[in-house]
Amino acid sequence: MSAAAAPLLPDYSGALEPDFRFERLEHGALARLGRELMLFAHFHDRGLMPLLGARFGRGVMTELAVDEWMGASPVYGRRLREGLGIAGDGVSAILKTLQLDVGFAHRYMDVRYELVDETAGWFWLPFCGAYQDVNAIFRGAEAELVRLCHHMEDPTFDATAMAVNPRARVRPEHRPPLARTHTGPTCRWRVYLEPGAEGGLAPLAVRDEVEASRAAAFRFAALPRELGPGLADYSGAFVPRLELETFAHPVLARLCREFTLDVHLLQRSAFAAIRARWGAAAARELAREQWAAVAPVYTKRIRAALGIAGDDMSAILKTLQVDAGFPHEYARTGVALGDALHGAFWIEECEAFAEGEPDAWLALLDDAGSPGFDAVIAAVNPRARCTPLDTGSVHAPGRKPIRAWRIEIDPAAEPRADAPMAAAVRVSNVSRFDLLPRAKD
Repeated sequence: MSAAAAPLLPDYSGALEPDFRFERLEHGALARLGRELMLFAHFHDRGLMPLLGARFGRGVMTELAVDEWMGASPVYGRRLREGLGIAGDGVSAILKTLQLDVGFAHRYMDVRYELVDETAGWFWLPFCGAYQDVNAIFRGAEAELVRLCHHMEDPTFDATAMAVNPRARVRPEHRPPLARTHTGPTCRWRVYLEPGAEGGLAPLAVRDEVEASRAAAFRFAALPRELGPGLADYSGAFVPRLELETFAHPVLARLCREFTLDVHLLQRSAFAAIRARWGAAAARELAREQWAAVAPVYTKRIRAALGIAGDDMSAILKTLQVDAGFPHEYARTGVALGDALHGAFWIEECEAFAEGEPDAWLALLDDAGSPGFDAVIAAVNPRARCTPLDTGSVHAPGRKPIRAWRIEIDPAAEPRADAPMAAAVRVSNVSRFDLLPRAKD
């Protein structure tokens, strides 16, 4: 039976498939994975911001977060609209973009929408995971809530909307800090077009750098002619209660790839801002520390969502195949299973490793002896290690490996300890949040 004719998988608990693609998953499993990949954007910040605070002081965290999101969201928002056929520059296009923004990870951020007309609309959050997290960690400290809900959201919400229409504005009706007697949504925001408004997005060097990348311009493979049930794009009417399940299976698989690429663009933006402030060496050190801090936590979530159990070589390779740090198609990877203790992983010639392109986490793969994803391997089995492998010894007919590693589990090896900052990531509610269906009201 050909791979194309094989039954779709309810999860990835079965045998390793060397050419595994997201399309192999059933529709429900794809949607479940998609929500985890959106949540990965919040892991990115939960891993990076404590590192910045510890090294440079808490004051820089908000500044960096604003540059990061303002540098990336207009870029990946454009990608989302182009990929899903979201036309026009009215409020419906803005709300559609927000609905699929990784910053509004579905269910972790329970966002509701109302479109009045093409000049006005609303969104509000009955539940905001980010607010709940900050509120709990800092015990309701008003200054921290103002950082999140005022200093960060004001410029970044506007940047997302103004990338669609320079006259667009996003303004709060209410938001935290909240009175003790408050009931109802955590916050509520008006989205509108301001007649006669001038300007648009202010110049931002970080955004220019992200926009100039191959990642920003990357195009996924064309969709098949037959898509099956579900939306083929989002060119039609605005759907107030949009769920990932609404899209046709191939479209949803491509959206999963898009989410990982969007977070990669977010990473590029963050590390461009870090380089501008503290130099390339600091950016590289922080990228390595960040991946090591979040890998033990997000890897566990994605493995659970896809039913990848165990700690043998098959489990390691399957985890690398679906790892959110490797945007599929843009970064082409391959695996080979030797036995329960031995395997190989490689990067193939692709846009992610074209001349001048590797950045953020992917740039760490230039260090063959300590490539960053070794934290992912250790998260599956702390006795696993990777070592550089000559690409000429990789058996991959028709492919062009450009970097390769041998992976080995040594039962007698000392288990690798988690990075110290992993404990800070585990404290966050993003590590344990249950992405259950939201209320129907």
